[in-house]
Amino acid sequence: MALLGTGDAAQAETIQASAIYVIDGDTVDMSGQRYRLVGFDTPETYHAQCDYELALGQEATRRVRELVASGRTVELSVLPGQDRYGRGFARLFVGGVDVGTILMSEGFARQYDGGRREGWC
Repeated sequence: MALLGTGDAAQAETIQASAIYVIDGDTVDMSGQRYRLVGFDTPETYHAQCDYELALGQEATRRVRELVASGRTVELSVLPGQDRYGRGFARLFVGGVDVGTILMSEGFARQYDGGRREGWC
C-alpha cells in the first residue's frame, strides 16, 4: 500500500468528536466511510498474532478513543486514494497534533509508510 500525502492540521476539517467512531488504533469511521490513518501502524485487534499484540492493540484503540473524547478540537484531513480494503486515507488531529505522532511517542504505534509491516509479537 502506498500512502499518499502528508496532510496537516491547516488542511483538515474540524469535526464533532461524536462524528468519529474509532475502529482500532489506525482506523476510524465517519459517516459510514472507513479511513486508514496514515503515517503509522498500530497492533492488530481483530487478527492479532499473539496475546501481547492483542493487548497493545486494545490499548492503542482505547488511547485514540480517549484522545477523540478529550474535548480538544478534532480534525480529519482526507487524502486521495484508497487501500486494498476500500478504506480512504486520512490523518486525524486532536488539539492540532497528529494522533499517529502521539501514539508513536507513547509506544502504541510505529512509523509506517506502506509496504511490509513488522510483527508485534
